[in-house]
Amino acid sequence: MRGISLAELREIRIPCPHLHVQKEFAAFVSQVDKSKVVVQKALDKAQLLFDSLMQEYFG
Repeated sequence: MRGISLAELREIRIPCPHLHVQKEFAAFVSQVDKSKVVVQKALDKAQLLFDSLMQEYFG
């Protein structure tokens, strides 16, 4: 990239959290993903029930 020298790039500090913090975050993301799956299944079931009732009353 123009305007940035190799020496300047080497001086840039990139923050990196401790490993235990990274693992806690990964566990949190995993739990959120599991919750999303459960919620999606509930939404799918609710939609199926709604469609069934609509068919019964208007079909």
